[in-house]
Amino acid sequence: MAICGAYLMVAFADGRFDDSEESRLLSSLINDPALTFLDAKVLEKTYNELVAAFSAEYGAASELVLDAVKTAGGDQTIADAVAKASRLAVVADQRIVPQEEKILESLALALGREPGSL
Repeated sequence: MAICGAYLMVAFADGRFDDSEESRLLSSLINDPALTFLDAKVLEKTYNELVAAFSAEYGAASELVLDAVKTAGGDQTIADAVAKASRLAVVADQRIVPQEEKILESLALALGREPGSL
């Protein structure tokens, strides 16, 4: 949840979520050699559930994700994947807006990292 959730939290921050953002995350995570431990079917299911949650209520979904990210922060592999997924969301739409910067800061803090480190 932490990895997909971090990506979606950033991707939805600007109020829109498009196909390029969706395809970039799933293909990047599934094909990343460092993340071979992720089950593609579980990843896709979690992703779809989170898309629905963010579409319905961004604030509530964000709280769930931040809790998952805080928990994941203790596992360096997961924490690094969360950081990577967060950056992918910005790259996907090829721009960064203030809302996304704020979310990146929140995610960094949840991981126990310095603001601006993502």
